Amino acid sequence: MVKRALCVGCNYPSKAFGLAGGVNDAFLIAEHLQEQLDFEPENICVLHDVHPGQRKSVQVEESKRPTRVNILQRLQWLVRSARPGDVSFFSFSGYGLQVDDIDSMPDDGLDEAILPTDFQEGRGTEFSVIVCGEIHDLLAGIPPNSSVTVVMDCDHATSIADVSGTVNGQLVPGLKENAYCGVKGHTQKVELSEHRREVWQEERARQVKARPRFQPVMEVCNPRKGRLPTRPAMSRSTPVAFCYSASGHGQTAMELQVKVDKSSSSGKEEKKQHGVLTWSFVAALRELRYNCTHLELLTTIKKHMAEIKANDLPRMDQEALLTFTTPLSDPSRMKVLQTLPGAKTTSRRPSGQSGSFAPPVVPPPPAGYLTGVAMQKSASAGSLPLHRRPASR
Repeated sequence: MVKRALCVGCNYPSKAFGLAGGVNDAFLIAEHLQEQLDFEPENICVLHDVHPGQRKSVQVEESKRPTRVNILQRLQWLVRSARPGDVSFFSFSGYGLQVDDIDSMPDDGLDEAILPTDFQEGRGTEFSVIVCGEIHDLLAGIPPNSSVTVVMDCDHATSIADVSGTVNGQLVPGLKENAYCGVKGHTQKVELSEHRREVWQEERARQVKARPRFQPVMEVCNPRKGRLPTRPAMSRSTPVAFCYSASGHGQTAMELQVKVDKSSSSGKEEKKQHGVLTWSFVAALRELRYNCTHLELLTTIKKHMAEIKANDLPRMDQEALLTFTTPLSDPSRMKVLQTLPGAKTTSRRPSGQSGSFAPPVVPPPPAGYLTGVAMQKSASAGSLPLHRRPASR
C-alpha cells in the first residue's frame, strides 16, 4: 500500500489581487501528511508559486509552479500511479470562479473552475482555467479498492466528486436545471452565484486581513481546451472519492491570519495567513488524533469553523461541504486517508523502476493518431516522473 499526495497552493504573486495563504496551506497539509499520516516525502508533490516566508521576487522553479499544465500532469501522475489498496490525496488552495463558456448555448449555466497561477499568461486576453469537470474526470480513474480524498479551499468547487453524494441526500445547491418534454433534470453546470462584500469588508475581518477566495465570472472560449467532458450515460467504474469544499453555492470561502505556535527563536506568538477550511481541516485531524471517519471529520471541521466565525469573522457565511461518490463511498464507515476495509493490495514494482502503463482514464487521441502519424510517439511515451522535494519543516 502506498500513499501519494498532490498539494497545490496559489498566491498569484504577479497579480495585484493575489492571496497570501494559498502556499501556506499547501505546505501545512503536506507537513501533516508526512509527519502524522505515513506519507513518504518522495510521494508528496507540492506545487507553489512563492516560497513560504520569502519575498515574492524569489523565483520558483518552473516544474514546481502551479501552472495549468503542471497541475493536470501531476493529477495524471496521482491517478496513473495508484494501485488497488493505495490512498491518494489532492488539495488546492487558491481562487475559484464561475466560467461562462462562450461556445455553449445561451442559458446553459456556468462551469465551476479553479485558477492556476498562469491564468493570465495566455495569448492576448485569453484566460487559462481548470474546469472542475476536468478534475472530476481525471480522479474518476482511481482504480477499484483504492480511494482519493480532495480538499478544495476555494470558492466554486462543489462538483469535484458527485453532485448527488451529500450527507443529507440532496443535490448540491445551485445546480442548473433543464426541462425536457416536461421532465426536469439537473446538469453539471450551476446558476450564477452572488457574494456579500460585508463578509470580508467589515472591521473585524480587516483586522485579521481576511480575503475572499473567488474571482468574478470570466467568459472563456472552450475552457476545457478541446477535452470532451464525460457524459453521464458513459459506462465507467465509480471510484471511492471524498471531497471537502470550502463553501457552498452563494457562500464565500475566506482566508485570514491565524495564530500559530510560538516561535522557538523569539518566543513570540506568530501569525500566518491560512484558508479557513485548511486550518479547520488540520485542526480537526489533530483533535481526532488522525483516526476518524469522514463524517466525524466533517462534524469537527464545522466546529472549528464556527469558532473562527465567533472570534474573528462574525459575518462569515461559508460552511464546509462534503460530497462523495455513490454508492461505494461510505462517509460514516470509511476512515480518512486510511486503506479501505477489506481492500486487497497488489504487488509493487521494485524501487527505481517506473515502467509505463495505460491509465484508466485516457484523454482524447492527438491529431493524426487514427491515421498512424502519432503511433510512434505514443508508443514511446513513458509515465510522468515524480519530482522529489525535501521534506518541509
